Amino acid sequence: MSSISLSSTKKAAGVGLLVLLGALTAFDSVAIDMYLPAFKTIEGDLGLGQGMMQMSLSVFLLGLAVGQGLSGPLVDSLGRRAPLLAGIVIFGVASAVVAMSVNFPMLMVGRFAQGLGGAAGLVIPRAIVSDLYEAKDATKIFTFLIQVQSISPIAAPLLGGLLLNYWGWESIFWILVVFAALALAAAVVIIPETHPASERTNLTLKNVMLNYWSILKNRRYLGMSLSAGLIMGTLFGYISASSFIFMTYFSLSAANYSFIFAANSIGMIIMGQLNFYLCTKMSSRRNLALGFMVHLFFMILLMAAVLIGLDSLKVVGGLMFVAMSSLSLIFGGITAESMYSVEHSRAGSASALLGVLQYAIGGAAGIVLGVFHDGTLIPIMVILCVCSAMAMISWILAGRLSS
Repeated sequence: MSSISLSSTKKAAGVGLLVLLGALTAFDSVAIDMYLPAFKTIEGDLGLGQGMMQMSLSVFLLGLAVGQGLSGPLVDSLGRRAPLLAGIVIFGVASAVVAMSVNFPMLMVGRFAQGLGGAAGLVIPRAIVSDLYEAKDATKIFTFLIQVQSISPIAAPLLGGLLLNYWGWESIFWILVVFAALALAAAVVIIPETHPASERTNLTLKNVMLNYWSILKNRRYLGMSLSAGLIMGTLFGYISASSFIFMTYFSLSAANYSFIFAANSIGMIIMGQLNFYLCTKMSSRRNLALGFMVHLFFMILLMAAVLIGLDSLKVVGGLMFVAMSSLSLIFGGITAESMYSVEHSRAGSASALLGVLQYAIGGAAGIVLGVFHDGTLIPIMVILCVCSAMAMISWILAGRLSS
């Protein structure tokens, strides 16, 4: 693409494109959140042992990790559009395979392929944003994408439950096929090629390894991405522990748990709107500093309350709501800090490594929570607080480094 046409693309980039990019980043969350209510039903229909559906979630996350690692070099070598369209197609076809599954291996193959395809929706929108927008605008844009993505945890479990009750668990995955088809049609019409051929790298194993090694040697990028991963660890840790906190420890019903889970997502959307406003009033770095301080303050309050025995539902639920909602003050800014720490020609690979780090640390947080689980809230709050504190420290240290 010539510099003239790319300039025109930048001017034409509007809300429609951003909404679509946000919807594509939600591929992973809808593929997780929508089928959660169907675990027991699928186990019964396919004759699976108890807990085997948890493996389907792990296999999906593995596909996401592998897919992100592969997507980075592809989008830096082939451009953004073709790999994105291919990823959407793979996600849609894989969703159909899951819907038609008659045994455990077929289900696992479909879930892994869903992760491979869905990874394109995580990696490529970040790269497209870095193509189209200057660094000073990136925090607002990434926050907007997260705002669109945040709708999924509110709507997906409810929609999944309705589909399960009226048309069976297979309908959940057929809806994902429809979602992929609509996204593909919209992407063909709306998403332009934003990575000029002159900036692309040759797709060879040597170039891929050199690209990744160059990015990994970038101390500022690594620090910022580590911070982003640790913040994701706080969020994933909360998600993995939330069922125990509210349904087991506080004995809430599944309906009330869903309400609290949705309320936290709504809180994140509200905080995201506040972040839009703050982006117009202060620099990205001051904005991030405020976000980290607010988030860590309430995480420390939450940990302290649990440690001294003030672990009532009102106290824990209220502080958790503010602490999780305040993550929206951080996500957009720390993503921008990571992406704009590397040269533009490697944006795809940088986005891929960022995603792999986030999911690796997020998954590790869930494992650590399981290892230290003792039937109380103390290990949970300590681990979440440690993740948040380490994220802020990593961000501060990385800010002092050059590439």
